[in-house]
Amino acid sequence: MNNTLDDKFLGIDIGGTNIKFAVINGKNELIYEKSIKSPVSLSGLQILDTINNQITEILKANSNIRSIGIGLPGVVNKEGIVIVSPNIKQFDNLNVKDYFTQKINLPVSIDNDANVAAISEMVCGAGQTLDSFVYITLGTGVGGAIILNKSICHGTNGSAGEVGHLILNPFDEIDSEAPYRTGVLETYLGKSAIIRTAKNLSRKYQRSPIVLNNKFDVASISYFADLGDLLSIETMKLTGYYLGLGIVSIANILDIADFIIGGGISKSSQILYDSARETACMRVLPHLRNLINIQHAKFIDKAGVIGAALFGKSKL
Repeated sequence: MNNTLDDKFLGIDIGGTNIKFAVINGKNELIYEKSIKSPVSLSGLQILDTINNQITEILKANSNIRSIGIGLPGVVNKEGIVIVSPNIKQFDNLNVKDYFTQKINLPVSIDNDANVAAISEMVCGAGQTLDSFVYITLGTGVGGAIILNKSICHGTNGSAGEVGHLILNPFDEIDSEAPYRTGVLETYLGKSAIIRTAKNLSRKYQRSPIVLNNKFDVASISYFADLGDLLSIETMKLTGYYLGLGIVSIANILDIADFIIGGGISKSSQILYDSARETACMRVLPHLRNLINIQHAKFIDKAGVIGAALFGKSKL
C-alpha cells in the first residue's frame, strides 16, 4: 500500500505501569499522544478490552489512520501470540493479534516492546545511518533488539534479542520459580540491581549523601556520581562493567560493534558508559576492539510508542 502524507498510523506501547498511545503522520511526526495506567489487576482479556475502548475513541478523533502497531513486554511469535510475558503474566499464551483483528477493521501488527523501540531508533533516531546494531533498553528490567541489515532479527520463535537473559553468573542461587532467570544480566543491570549494588557498597561510604539522605534510587546515584560521590561513582562503574560484559558477549557472537542504549537508566551518568566502553574494548575479540561504538538512544520515554506506530506502518 502506498502511503500519503495525510495518512496516520497508531502506535500502542503496553507496559506494566502505563499504556501509551500515539499517532504519527506520513512524515513520522508525532501528532497525538495519550497515556493511561495499566489495569494490571484485570485479566488479560480485560486489559485488551480497556485498550480497545481507547482505540475506538482515538479512531473517532483521528481520521485516515491506516494501521495499528503494538509493542508489549514479552516474547511474541509470528502469529501474534504472546509466548511469555514476565511483567504481565495475564498475557501468557494470549493471541493479542487475533483479538484486535476481530475488533478493528485495520491492519494490526504485534511485537516485543524492545523490538519496536529499536525501530524508532532505526528510522528516526541514533541508528539511522547504521545497517546493523543492537539496541539495549535499561529500566526496571533489561531488554534488547537486534537490527540486521535494517530489519528486526526475530529468531525462530520471536525471542531473539533477549539480552537481559544472558547468563552472567552461573553460580547464583537457582531461582526455583523461574530458573531461566538465575544469574542473568538483568539481575546485575536493572533498576533493582543498581540500588542493591549501592546498598552493598554503603558500608564503605557511610558519609555518602546517598546514605545520609537515604537516596537509594538510580537518579540520585547518577546525580551524585557526577558530583564526585565515591559510593555513587563506584556503583556506576560496576554497573557499566556489567553492561560492558553483556556487550562483549553480544558483539563476539553477532559480529556487531554498534550498540544503542535506551530506557530510563540510559540517562545515567557518563561514568556508566565510560566503564562499559572500557570493559567492552578490553574483553572483546581483537578485531572488534577499535570498532565498538556505544551511544545514547535519541528516544527515551516515547521510543516504544513511536516505534510501534512505525512498525505498523512498515507492515502495510
